[in-house]
Amino acid sequence: MPFPRQRGDSSPESSNYFSDHSSPRGLSPIWRSSKGRIHGSRRLWQILGLIVAVVVTVFLTRSTFSSSRKKDPPNLSTLSNKNQFIDYEGALDCRLSTADLYTPPNHSTPSLKKSFPYCDTRAQLLTALSSGGRHGFDAPYSPKGCHYKWYSPLEICMIIDRFDGIVFIGDESIGSIYAAFNILLRHDLALGALENWKMTPRERDNCRCNNQFTRSECSEFWVTSSSETAAHEADVNMDYRAPLYCNKKPHFYLPIKGSPSPSEHLQKFQQLLDLDPHSWAPVATIHSLGLSTGFQWDAATASMDEWLTVADNSGRNSPFLWVGPSAAGHLKPPEKIMMEGNNAVWHYTVEMGKEAEFRGVESLALFNATLQAGSWDGSHYGQRVALVEAMMVVNWLAKLETT
Repeated sequence: MPFPRQRGDSSPESSNYFSDHSSPRGLSPIWRSSKGRIHGSRRLWQILGLIVAVVVTVFLTRSTFSSSRKKDPPNLSTLSNKNQFIDYEGALDCRLSTADLYTPPNHSTPSLKKSFPYCDTRAQLLTALSSGGRHGFDAPYSPKGCHYKWYSPLEICMIIDRFDGIVFIGDESIGSIYAAFNILLRHDLALGALENWKMTPRERDNCRCNNQFTRSECSEFWVTSSSETAAHEADVNMDYRAPLYCNKKPHFYLPIKGSPSPSEHLQKFQQLLDLDPHSWAPVATIHSLGLSTGFQWDAATASMDEWLTVADNSGRNSPFLWVGPSAAGHLKPPEKIMMEGNNAVWHYTVEMGKEAEFRGVESLALFNATLQAGSWDGSHYGQRVALVEAMMVVNWLAKLETT
């Protein structure tokens, strides 16, 4: 049987399976042919091995480069844009990030490319903040139509410096907003809402983070004025300090539960208005009453008229913001649902919004902002909600004309 002709063979004799011709080095043709196939196979395997080695080397090189990039420390400014609490006191202990509270507008959304997504006017801002919602329980609150900003402590200080003073007046709901306002100003999530200089080490340990708002023994230490905080921020004898990052302009909280208000509170407000009667810089007032009055409209409107009268008589530029009550939480006791449930809260919110508008007062409704938020007792909310509400107030302040 003839042996198949090998590619490149030209002599007929090479096709003879039992050729008598001698091969070099004394090898027979069959051995030479077998050896050629062995060398060809070996060369093929060498080439395949080389290709595999190159592919593996490239893969490992890319993986190593990618891994090294992931291990590089993040840029602090980029990280801060995602979590502005990163350098706050207690940021790690409180396990709270601005991403838990606030989702910035998506500039990549086609509908927003042609227009700036932030609210242009106070009216747009207040409508958007009052009409928004949450995409899931305790998810970040999203305004409707346009967005608000999450300001840094430095930016908040610059906003405050445009005023002659800022006053928070009302019951516990506005007190928690002022407490969170101080957390932002003092750069302190752990104890920034509290008069820590009055507390023992054990009280400070028990009142950290969310406990500042959820424990009654802790809310008793809520900060009530910038002057008190500034007076203690430089006390070197304190074993814990949370300084006020800006203390040029006064701000304080006047707790009330109805009308008439305590005379000392009215006097303190009057004194602030009288500091510079010829100044055009405004004295802003944030006012709220709700749960403490049993959602009685007449009690709330009487209080509104009382404070507006003092401000108007001073002749000062004194913008007012009425803040509506929070929604009832799912832990509201059944026996209180009729008088303090969401039906009562919503009607109160709507009617007080009308009363405020009738008096030329702007209003911010918090019903939607708290409707899907976690409440620890069905009536009050914790640090997360208070910080968002405080930032809403800061956004309103930023929109006010001061010159």
